[in-house]
Amino acid sequence: MQRRRTTIGRGPFGHAVPVDQHVAEVLSRIVKRGHPLTEDALFLFMHHVLRRNNQSRIFQKVRSSSNAGGYRYFNFSPDIDLLEVRRNDMVVGYELKGCQKSGKSMKAPPYYEGIDQALAILKNPVSSPMSDSFAGSIFDYGYLVHPDGLQVDALADLLYLCTPLGLVVVDHQGTKEIVKPKPNPFLNQDIKSYFLSRLDTLDAYTKFKVNPVQ
Repeated sequence: MQRRRTTIGRGPFGHAVPVDQHVAEVLSRIVKRGHPLTEDALFLFMHHVLRRNNQSRIFQKVRSSSNAGGYRYFNFSPDIDLLEVRRNDMVVGYELKGCQKSGKSMKAPPYYEGIDQALAILKNPVSSPMSDSFAGSIFDYGYLVHPDGLQVDALADLLYLCTPLGLVVVDHQGTKEIVKPKPNPFLNQDIKSYFLSRLDTLDAYTKFKVNPVQ
């Protein structure tokens, strides 16, 4: 039977629930029942940690900004699974790769899965109000996020030696930063500053719909 998606912030009978509280409640069920660490489950783990530690603003599956009063778009390709804006205005992008169905079971992603999309974070947005083509990134850092597993060491070595990306692994106990990211060489401070001044155009991506149990 197909499970219904959960709208974070909307409890039973459509009653409003504080987002952080609702994330913690859903996450608690995942942990207690040992549910698979799907991409949506990874998102909830990351949301919980980033909000608790950094009091960050979190956006999910960011594709483009809205058009507000003639404002031109920021466009992202591929979309950003989790976009974090910290209190110190640091902007961080995360590519999430969780367990997926394989027949009747759940299978962890190969250790190399998502590296290409995580690298693309460093060259996003692909267009901005400053240019119709890439003119510099808004991201200070980029991360790849995987479930913990046997091949984490191979992935960590690859990212550390060959890329500026960081690595976070997730298990049912929480999250752990395995590789610290290096600064994004494509960061453009002017584009980033303009992006930060118009975060209201990303409001659609603060409404989280997840299917943490499959």
